[in-house]
Amino acid sequence: MSFWASFVAPFLGLTLAITEGTLYGGHSLGSPCLPGQPCMLAFISDNPVMLHCPHGYFSTHISWQYLDPQWTDQPPATFLHAGIAPLLSQGKLQRLRSKSRLVANSLYIQRPHVKDSGLYTCREGDATIAYYEVDFQDAGHLQVSHAGLGETPLENATAELEDGTLAELFTAWSPWQACDHCGHPGERKRVGFCYVRITNKEGQEEKPLPCGMVRRKHPLLPQRGPELRVETCHVPCDAAHLLASNDSNAVPTMLYSTYHLLPNTTAFLHCPASSIYSPVYWQEGHTSLTHLELLQNNSTTQSLDKATGGGILRVSFQNGSHGSLYQCYVNRHLVGKFWVSSPGAMLPRMELPETYSVAVSLILGLGMFLVFLVFLSIIQSCRKKPAIAVV
Repeated sequence: MSFWASFVAPFLGLTLAITEGTLYGGHSLGSPCLPGQPCMLAFISDNPVMLHCPHGYFSTHISWQYLDPQWTDQPPATFLHAGIAPLLSQGKLQRLRSKSRLVANSLYIQRPHVKDSGLYTCREGDATIAYYEVDFQDAGHLQVSHAGLGETPLENATAELEDGTLAELFTAWSPWQACDHCGHPGERKRVGFCYVRITNKEGQEEKPLPCGMVRRKHPLLPQRGPELRVETCHVPCDAAHLLASNDSNAVPTMLYSTYHLLPNTTAFLHCPASSIYSPVYWQEGHTSLTHLELLQNNSTTQSLDKATGGGILRVSFQNGSHGSLYQCYVNRHLVGKFWVSSPGAMLPRMELPETYSVAVSLILGLGMFLVFLVFLSIIQSCRKKPAIAVV
């Protein structure tokens, strides 16, 4: 992977995720989260998330604080601040800041870990304006089932805990995502989060909570991971998609990178802006690479990553000279092309002019983004000018 590709990829992924609306705001069982009110959310680890800070877009006094549930008798600690970087003494806060960004003063975390679960608060000065209790559920324990293979989701389970307490473990499902492809057979998926309903020995039911939150209070709670359900779908293309497909002058915003693999080595292709929460679709040349086909063929050279819902494609070569062009789509938009080859294999000539156009579009996009940041900083600096004392 080239230096420019590795530099642009994180920026491009975040930009596309924001413009396409693919950043996930978390799963809350029951009533939706209201601005300024305490909110409990479940996410899947290793997938980007966004915690929103209401009414903080133009404020220069926004800060984000974090509290680990294991930090007893400690107040939340600031780890991100608009405009200045707070001094951090704890290693966990330093690691959390390194993978977090402020986007219009909302908190964007690129790859959260299970251990990043806890309390997140957005503050404007001394006022708390957003309050999130977050459970990052382990993507490593993700249970994937495909309807096309006759597989079924996990069933509800009941366990007896200490003092006669009963725990019902179940999966709370997010809505079905859109079909990842149109005009041809594709796939759609939905994410399931582990929840627990506690019934105490008096027979009173408590409000269902994400499993990680309950396990802190009840360590004997059985292990159960999140789920991903996949099924085949077939939908027609709408007029907007057909118009964009037929526009020969349109230059898609995407990442283009090359990989040269030696025999028996592996490349991991990361599709920009993809996650377990967004429809993602892969092609090798003109051949679809779906979850179902790869599982049915029991492929040893290609596989889709479970933790990201197919956002990462694993490719390996066994022997001989070989080269393939892989393309990935998010929300049916082409966002990435990857030329994977053994040493010496040549890139198809037809791809060279398009590669140049893509590089230009990336540079222009980065420039426009930087101009926007400068413009935003000017607005913020003009909002509150220091008073001038006249003697």
